[in-house]
Amino acid sequence: MKKALFKTILQALLASLVITIYFVIVAKLDHKDIPWLSIILHPNMVRGLSYGFFLFLGHGYLSKWVGTKYPASKDFWKKMIVFYSISFLLTILVVFIVNAFFSGLFISTDTQNFSQRFYHFIHQQRVAYYFQIAIISWFISMLFFGFYFYKRFKDYQIKESEQEKQQISAQFESLKNQLDPHFLFNSLNVLNGLIEEDPKKASLFTTDLSKIYRYVLEHKDKSLVTLQEELAFSNAYLNLLSLRFEAGIQIDLQINPDENNGFILPLSLQLLIENVIKHNIISIKKPLFLKIYRKNNYLYVENNLQKKKVLYGNSGIGLKNIQKRYAILSDLPVHVLESDILFSVGLPIINEITN
Repeated sequence: MKKALFKTILQALLASLVITIYFVIVAKLDHKDIPWLSIILHPNMVRGLSYGFFLFLGHGYLSKWVGTKYPASKDFWKKMIVFYSISFLLTILVVFIVNAFFSGLFISTDTQNFSQRFYHFIHQQRVAYYFQIAIISWFISMLFFGFYFYKRFKDYQIKESEQEKQQISAQFESLKNQLDPHFLFNSLNVLNGLIEEDPKKASLFTTDLSKIYRYVLEHKDKSLVTLQEELAFSNAYLNLLSLRFEAGIQIDLQINPDENNGFILPLSLQLLIENVIKHNIISIKKPLFLKIYRKNNYLYVENNLQKKKVLYGNSGIGLKNIQKRYAILSDLPVHVLESDILFSVGLPIINEITN
């Protein structure tokens, strides 16, 4: 806190010194016969110091306001336009008030009232003088604040590049984890049994299995898909689970057609369902209850918790992958809730796709 305050005061004094040097040089050029020391000690130099100090503090506050108004670091040029447009007006205002103070405008006298003093003060001001100060102020603020905005803009570009790399990596990890080899092997075993026991069910099973792999190939490179598409895909996946586990799994899908709006990460719902199957005991004696529903722009996958004693080595990787992918595309967090009897994951539903 003290260090930041000291830094601000030091920068304000530096800005004041720069403007004062400008006034000293201008005065020396206009009055070459006057010694440098007399010019430096002239009362007008105090005015120059006041300019620098209040202009710096004003621009410091302005930069914070602009940063709050446009928090996205990518809005570099928008920040620049707003900052320097207001900076011009701020400079005129500060110079006007400082000049008015030093001219005695706010000091009452017996000979003139305020209107007369104000009229006399206005006629003493030179428009070119104000523009000179504005240019100097712009130059100084460019050094202090323009560099700050530019640095944040470059940091944003670096962060954006890193996010793209993370997204590519996350998509690759997602693709590896989406259709686990165990799922494929188990599905083929179920299919083999159905061919002998119930050819009609085997045909339906094959159709749903082909839908699953077709969906993966068509959507693996997309950042987002409609919730309707993901639910249609998941229905095919849930059908396979019903055929595979029969009474061992009870599925409750509570999504109405009018709740299909919005976007979601492709394959994320399937991955959550696969994690439920992978990490829980499923049997007729201990059935698994799987519930999928929408609440407050979140899609929840919820199940009764009956963990297997031996889990796969990559436990938790799939969920972490989803969280990383959402962190790239949205500010909304993934909700994870675990109790002694229940496990629930809420996926944010994104209302619109932004470029």
